[in-house]
Amino acid sequence: MVWAVLNEKQNGALRELIDGQISDRIVGIVGGAMLDDALRTILEMRLRETTDESLFRVNGALGSTAPKIELAYRLYVFDKPMRQTMHGIVEIRNQMAHLLDTSFNSEDKGLTAAFGKLRAHEGLTHFPLPGDPHTFRLDPHDTRRDLFFLSVKLALFALMSDTPKHLPNSNIPTISNMSINAKA
Repeated sequence: MVWAVLNEKQNGALRELIDGQISDRIVGIVGGAMLDDALRTILEMRLRETTDESLFRVNGALGSTAPKIELAYRLYVFDKPMRQTMHGIVEIRNQMAHLLDTSFNSEDKGLTAAFGKLRAHEGLTHFPLPGDPHTFRLDPHDTRRDLFFLSVKLALFALMSDTPKHLPNSNIPTISNMSINAKA
């Protein structure tokens, strides 16, 4: 099983997801929390260093996941299909957190619409890893649960792949990234 994680908190959450028979609701909530944490980590790597936490407080400008997705998208961290997928993950997480009797198989219109946004896997056969991009085939995604797992994985890979593209605590491209961009 291939996963991308950015810190130890995500490793712990990943163990929760993999360790056993947990409900769809927990998978949805923990998967969404992993995305939120990874977005915060990536944005903190891009933003000026500070000890002020006000941006990321619950009522702060980046206190919820959707604004983090939008800011990261505007910083070119990922493309439009990944943006749509991330919003779908957040909507699924919210459905799972607020509807106590739901599962991935629910016929709920909101949940169905959110699953319709999970499209980052389309056209891919392998995980987009640096180096040899054909090392690991995508996981089967025949069920909604599998599709949710795959979408979270692809979102984490997209975020992880951004880290070497800029100097820490800035939006300045790294030297290697500048030479790649100059050739394009």
